[in-house]
Amino acid sequence: MNLHDKLGTDLAAINRVLRSVVETDSDLPRPSVVRDSVLKLIDAGGKRLRPLMVIVGSRYGKEMNDSLVLRTAVMLEYLHMASLVHDDIIDQSDMRRGEPTLHAATDIRTAVHVGNYMIARAMEWAAGKPEHTQPAEAPLPELREEDAYRLAELAAMVTELCMGEYDQLHNRFNYDMTLEQYLSKTRFKTALFMAHCLKAGADAAQADPDTAQLLFDFGESLGMAFQIQDDLLDFTHTRETIGKPAGADLRSGNVTLPVIFALEDPSLAPSIRQLDAHASSDVFGEVVSRIAGSPAIPKCRALARQYGEQACRIMDQLQGHPAQGDLRILAEYFLQ
Repeated sequence: MNLHDKLGTDLAAINRVLRSVVETDSDLPRPSVVRDSVLKLIDAGGKRLRPLMVIVGSRYGKEMNDSLVLRTAVMLEYLHMASLVHDDIIDQSDMRRGEPTLHAATDIRTAVHVGNYMIARAMEWAAGKPEHTQPAEAPLPELREEDAYRLAELAAMVTELCMGEYDQLHNRFNYDMTLEQYLSKTRFKTALFMAHCLKAGADAAQADPDTAQLLFDFGESLGMAFQIQDDLLDFTHTRETIGKPAGADLRSGNVTLPVIFALEDPSLAPSIRQLDAHASSDVFGEVVSRIAGSPAIPKCRALARQYGEQACRIMDQLQGHPAQGDLRILAEYFLQ
């Protein structure tokens, strides 16, 4: 059973609203490369993990506001999708989920413009009037002023994503990156976004502030574990399973946790340090294989497990709530 089915959410409905964000933009010509690119990104699919986390967070609230929850979920998914467009450019990744990335299918300038449009349009749409947010047959109710302000505050977290992306770009092929620097980058790039998704859903449904903070802390720990596990996939899975070549992160200069731990091995460090943007595919492939068979992999798994256990301890503090089962489903999915 899919995650959205386990959580009792309508993924098709979320996708319809995602499409409506760009389809209701009266300032955007149709057809246009921007409109077509955004719709193609949406239609490419995905698990919609961030919207699902918003919805789960909202189930811890006292007063369900379906309109605000939906606006929040869709806006955050747009910000996430835009960050992936920019991420692929920075990482020089030509494939995602087995398909060409946007900048590979168009060009870098177009992709940057599309990503920027998605961020701006998502914020405009989320705080907009009903007639500008949904097709006429299914309008969203107008927002209260305080809810619009909360959405604007939430959108400001784009700066956190940018900081994570900048750290990654600034440290390209930096083999002196410390564990602390990696964890800080990961927190900004991935973990805080997931934390904000859960808390935003809780806030939209008027959850108790202490409960909302626990959900934030849970999401942050979960996000750290998830990103470490994702970084491991670059060394432990094949192109067929992750939709991009093995070692793609390292080839783009992205120094992740497996590399940091592998650099502690004096027999492996010199081979890693010789890698740069001009190294051949064969040289990269040999080093990736050596890292995959090194003690760095179990060390990464151990740290991911520590963050996962921390998330579970936080989750236990929310025992007794009717939505506890949904939170456990999320934990099992991310920590599998």
